[in-house]
Amino acid sequence: MKKHMIVTLFVVFSLLFFSADGISSYQDNYILSNNYLTTGISKENGYITFFKSNEAVQSLFTNHKILISGVDFQNSVIETSEDSISFIYDQNDFKVVNTYTLQEKNILLSTMITNKTGIRKRIQLNEIIDYSDTFPFFIKSKILNNYVLVLQQDYGSFGYFPVYDQTFQRVIANDEMTTSISFFTLEPEDVLEFSRIITVGESVSEIEKKYYDKFGIDYTTIEKNIILNNEKSAEGMRVVLEDKLGTIQDVQLVDEKGKVEFYFPYDEDYEDFKVKVDFGSLKTEPVSLLGSEDLFVQVPENYFFYKPFLTDKEEDGVIIKFRMAVPARSTVEVYDSDSEARILEIQNQFPLEYHYIELSGLQPNSSYEYVVNVEDTYTLNDVKTEKKAFKTKPLDEDIDTFRFIVYGDTQIYDERHAYVVNRIVEDSDLNTAFILKPGDHTEEGTSEKSWSKFFESAYPLSSQIPYYMVLGNHERNSQLYYRAFELPKGSGDYSKRWYSFDYANSHFVILDSNILESSNLYEKQMRWLEEDLKNNQDKKFIFVAFHHPFWTTATEYGNMEENLPNGHFNTKNWLPIFEKYGVDVVINGHIHAYERYFKDGIMFITSGGGGAKLNTNHGTVPLPWHVKQVLGKLHYVIFDVYEDSIKVTVKAVARVDNPLFPNQYTPIDEVIDEFYIYKK
Repeated sequence: MKKHMIVTLFVVFSLLFFSADGISSYQDNYILSNNYLTTGISKENGYITFFKSNEAVQSLFTNHKILISGVDFQNSVIETSEDSISFIYDQNDFKVVNTYTLQEKNILLSTMITNKTGIRKRIQLNEIIDYSDTFPFFIKSKILNNYVLVLQQDYGSFGYFPVYDQTFQRVIANDEMTTSISFFTLEPEDVLEFSRIITVGESVSEIEKKYYDKFGIDYTTIEKNIILNNEKSAEGMRVVLEDKLGTIQDVQLVDEKGKVEFYFPYDEDYEDFKVKVDFGSLKTEPVSLLGSEDLFVQVPENYFFYKPFLTDKEEDGVIIKFRMAVPARSTVEVYDSDSEARILEIQNQFPLEYHYIELSGLQPNSSYEYVVNVEDTYTLNDVKTEKKAFKTKPLDEDIDTFRFIVYGDTQIYDERHAYVVNRIVEDSDLNTAFILKPGDHTEEGTSEKSWSKFFESAYPLSSQIPYYMVLGNHERNSQLYYRAFELPKGSGDYSKRWYSFDYANSHFVILDSNILESSNLYEKQMRWLEEDLKNNQDKKFIFVAFHHPFWTTATEYGNMEENLPNGHFNTKNWLPIFEKYGVDVVINGHIHAYERYFKDGIMFITSGGGGAKLNTNHGTVPLPWHVKQVLGKLHYVIFDVYEDSIKVTVKAVARVDNPLFPNQYTPIDEVIDEFYIYKK
């Protein structure tokens, strides 16, 4: 009986709340953790579900899968020891044992395959590492001429390569996932043991050095001094290595001495390579790798480029996101609103541009205050917010009634957006559970400056009440949208292009109405929608939100399909599903006015009065199920959800008399629509 040896080591970033070494269980995962890292392994299928270091909050990647000749093996038997866990799969042709073993900063993943048949088997082993929920800075699928994987995130790096061999037979890497491919031939009753290594470090260059050391590859070290104009330390800054075409070849971080070191095998040609700082807004011109020049960095004053913004409200906390003009470390302090005692402090150990702070471990239905402190990591000024308040979600069974608010399109008119936000703050209170915003948040979703103005305008509200966002057409499905918002896990791009969440007796479904029927994502979203609604029939009310309404009387840009009974192209596919699964309310934006339709027991509400230029031309003859429309008024919609009914109040806060001067408006305080929705 032959025995082949090939290995993998898997290293991860650890969850802060797991400190004990060994194996534990948490929700749907087994947890492997030590002083350096923590990984979650699914109880359902025995695959890795997250990979974290103890210093980082976010995962380096979010999923992986092992396929043997196209077969996705399901978990059947589990064995554990002090520092390892094994999953045993026994199917018709093969017996497979996958074992994960902690080794300090590494996880060794060994796959043992037994050919149970009486014939020779040619097998293909694929391992898929999925990082589609993350934002890799740099991906490399070869070291020298060997197939491996190294990947750089903002908060660390990981490498993936065989233990006893220098290369896989093939690695296919893209921005979302990587697949390694290896082929083997197994004789009857033959056993193959294939082991790989996944290891973590701070940088791709550090991972490469581990690789050279492991396989005895001689290399030379070249270093540069990174000097800031304000004489502060550059430790932690990201420096990249470019070839003569300006393509990034390597990534390294500045060490505590202000130096950056790159490692080169002796037979590698690096005469024309250049290095530069590329770290958020901190960028320099490239200098020759072999020259004597130091790298000098001009550091401006720091400020919030995206002001702090709350999302994803839970019973025990909330998520705070913000973006700094200059990467820096940050701390969030949380205070009890009644006693004013500080009860929680969360530190971000990495100098980051985009900050993700998850507040957890708090009490349900409780009021807290928080302060965001951003240290003067590279700048001469630190930045902090004033105290802001928020309230955690009550337990669903304890909620008799709740309120949420909708306001639609804001786009380029930031002053008007800010006005609507301030009126909501003045007219409402912190008992508002959340804000739902149905798309077109900025004029141009690919513009960083446009997003910065959005967060500035929303801050009086978004710093206190969590938002749930919908993709509009103006977001252009830009990565900037996904980087800015932490939303409940769903599906599509970054697992949040469409998603759902529960609040009390209600279920909320967020869809992307921009996807064309010709796209392969269209069917994927529709299947997800039906499955989601099917699994949430126990909820009293179901709300669905997406950007483009099925119908409108608007003729602002000429005749539209939404003027006709068949409506927007999504209508023919989505409306039957809404009817089948008892959707109660559909919420839309896109049309810069207020409109309401009622058809087949479903209330359709369009609110596009959040600040964008308002419609003036609604010339189409209303359809029979049209109920009401109001033009020329900035407004927002209040939903008060009770046990068996929903009260909807539409408040107009300003009147725009001349559409040629959209920033000239007259403040008003007017209820322009009010009605109840009863469970059918």
